[in-house]
Amino acid sequence: MTGTHRLHIVDVPGDEALPFLLVHGWCCSHEAMLPVAEALPEAPHRLVDLLGHGQSPKAADISIPAQARAVLDAAPDRFIVVGHSMGGQIALEIAARAPDRVAGAVLLDAAHIVATDKVRATGEGLMRQLDARDPVEIVGAFARAQLAGPVDAARYDRLVEIMTRTDPQVIREAFRQILAWNGAPALAALARPLLAIAIDKPVNRLTDLARASRHVTTGQVAASGHMVQYEAMDQVAAMIRRWLTVKAEAIGTAGRLDS
Repeated sequence: MTGTHRLHIVDVPGDEALPFLLVHGWCCSHEAMLPVAEALPEAPHRLVDLLGHGQSPKAADISIPAQARAVLDAAPDRFIVVGHSMGGQIALEIAARAPDRVAGAVLLDAAHIVATDKVRATGEGLMRQLDARDPVEIVGAFARAQLAGPVDAARYDRLVEIMTRTDPQVIREAFRQILAWNGAPALAALARPLLAIAIDKPVNRLTDLARASRHVTTGQVAASGHMVQYEAMDQVAAMIRRWLTVKAEAIGTAGRLDS
């Protein structure tokens, strides 16, 4: 079912009372988060297309705070927010801004929360390529380089198609905003349970995240690239279920997703 919010949304029904709000990453659309909804079918899910992405409109401001405001405007009254990559930055921003509405947050191999020198140098190198060359070509190559193992080829081809249809100006500006965002204030302000799931070689040091906030729980998948929802959703779903069980009182879950 498609909603009438400023952002394009898709609602997937479920029996649980507490919905998941699913936020995709750079140059993707809501379709990138469908594997999450499919792996946790008991819960209702709201999937969004971010500003400038998918079927949502463009906007002059597509910074991480602006994206967070737009997603909050389209969000259910109370929810668990799940964000992948750039969507992880947005999910943390949302959790810090709206603790009265956010029951919990899950970051799936989030883009940097607090960038190390190495991460910043890598990102700035990619930004220079985006400015100097055809950004659509670079996004296509980037998408293909994110996998560590086999996936559903047709489904991933569809994702690459979506990514390479992104407006070149949005490609550049969205990545510039990823680099510009500093997640330290949001992490310091965090007052809700958060699960940070990373890959073998993560952008974010999980120990740093856990040390920065007592509300952070961490997990790591095995043998997966950045697109964890395509490669390791079985591991991700198991971690989310375990986290919901352990943090049930703080999150306020009904308890049926823990089985």
